[in-house]
Amino acid sequence: MKSPPVRPPANRHDDAYVQDLFDRMGKTYGLMNAVTSFGFSVLWRAQCVANAGVGPNLRVCDLMAGTGECWTHALRRGASVVSVDFSPVMCGLQLKRAGECNLQVEVRCENALRTSLPDSSFDCVVAGFGLKTLSAGAAAEFAREVRRLLKPGGRFSLIEISTADDWCLGPIYRWYLRAVIPRIGSLCLADIECYRMLGVYTEDFGSCERLRPVFEQAGLEVTVVPHFFGCATSLVGRRPERASDCSGSGRGKQP
Repeated sequence: MKSPPVRPPANRHDDAYVQDLFDRMGKTYGLMNAVTSFGFSVLWRAQCVANAGVGPNLRVCDLMAGTGECWTHALRRGASVVSVDFSPVMCGLQLKRAGECNLQVEVRCENALRTSLPDSSFDCVVAGFGLKTLSAGAAAEFAREVRRLLKPGGRFSLIEISTADDWCLGPIYRWYLRAVIPRIGSLCLADIECYRMLGVYTEDFGSCERLRPVFEQAGLEVTVVPHFFGCATSLVGRRPERASDCSGSGRGKQP
């Protein structure tokens, strides 16, 4: 099964392009993630939340939340959740599920790079599978926003699909991302381009290792955690208690 060559659009990291992409995928995104990852996406999100140290009575911000799969795990751990995504379709699906399941979560349709949330207002920040859509400049802006939102000593955990370059079966995995997932997506959505772009973003992204210095420069302590031979990776760390505890200016962008 050979996928036709893809010329990635030059504007693929622009907010409007990414927002439209996720609006189009909204109704099938959660199911596609679970099916095409053989259920690992559910496990990885649970690990993402656990790695942030989420627990009872903590305040959690789920950034680039999609349909809210991460905040489900946070609520189960007794935390309160504010969920942020700039896709109106994704936010609508979150609100629908929260209402149907009687879940208490605050959903905000905002850009995760520039939220209106107060400084130092969260114990934990999590994000699942949104990092790959960020340009280098946007990733630096996002890192500053994570730091701004966290209380001193607060923890973050951000997970992303990665290319598993060090795994012997990595080429097969990357072919699966590039060629098979788009075809499955076209069966569900009749829109192969949406899911083809997820493979493009993943190959561009590589792994969370390349974002380590970006988050360190923002004034955060960070460790890269691999999942299943590097098929996914996480950035896990914290905002230091004092500015001198970590290098970098650490000055977040104000809303």
